[in-house]
Amino acid sequence: MRGLAGVAAAVVLAVVACAPAHASKAADSAAPSASPKPVADEPLPTRPKLPPDRAGSCVIATDAFSCTMQHRISEVKRYIAHQPGQIGVELTDRDTGAHWGSKDANTDFPAASTIKLAIITDLMRRQITGGLTLGPGDWSLMNQILYNSDDAAGDQLWFAYEDGGFLQRIQRFGMRSAYFSGSPPYWGFMYCSPRDLDNLMDYVLDHLPAHDRNYIVYRMRRVGPIEQWGVWGAGRDDDPGNKDGWENQGSVWITNTVGFAGPGERYTLAIMDNLDGAGDFHEGSTTLNEISSLLFRGHLGPAPTAEATPNTGSPVDY
Repeated sequence: MRGLAGVAAAVVLAVVACAPAHASKAADSAAPSASPKPVADEPLPTRPKLPPDRAGSCVIATDAFSCTMQHRISEVKRYIAHQPGQIGVELTDRDTGAHWGSKDANTDFPAASTIKLAIITDLMRRQITGGLTLGPGDWSLMNQILYNSDDAAGDQLWFAYEDGGFLQRIQRFGMRSAYFSGSPPYWGFMYCSPRDLDNLMDYVLDHLPAHDRNYIVYRMRRVGPIEQWGVWGAGRDDDPGNKDGWENQGSVWITNTVGFAGPGERYTLAIMDNLDGAGDFHEGSTTLNEISSLLFRGHLGPAPTAEATPNTGSPVDY
């Protein structure tokens, strides 16, 4: 697990720094006063006005993150600064409308299987408008995609219903920087940004009809062991759900996650990590898990145990 000691120390120091100074005040009140006792009926001297204590303070506005979340975002920034490769993070508070993106939040990464969530959303929307009709077999394929990121299921849906027009259709979901990296158009040849994925998750939660929205939320909260990392690192108390993706380009691993956490799916989160040859699937999935844990638990959580298969070979999307 990378950077655990440094980040844990930083969290402890930050929490100590934010603690109110009650102890020193108590000590002062216990000490005997060196000032003479005031004469009866003589007004006590006015206490001087001191500047406010800024330790642990933050600015709160109607469209801002809570002080707790602002502090945790600062910890994530420090964590990312000590990791290899390139990491993009986008976080949204759906209650307040607050957004935070790391410096690479708008950078395009290989989308891998996170794009399958966009495929499912596109098919649902087109069924709503009468553009197609999904049968029981199609719903079974979507179940497989959301449970264990089944590639064969993704291919069946893609070749049955999708084409190059997919790129234009997903712009409706806020995926404005996505593009195909190869020809013919295929879900496995796509790039997008963490901001694209976070916008997609927001679209699912805020704009799909309740039946479709609830189906996706239910399935994302019940993913198989191979997908239990990334936003999943928020921990059971925040009831997270996620869709993960990973890709092995020779010696370079890409790990991605998009999902939600918190009461009423309050927060949406997308993280994309290009390890640039500095680690494997375990390194990448652990990094994403730790970022989510810092944001929602306030500390580093246990490393995920998922294993990518195959672990080596030609570029593979999951």
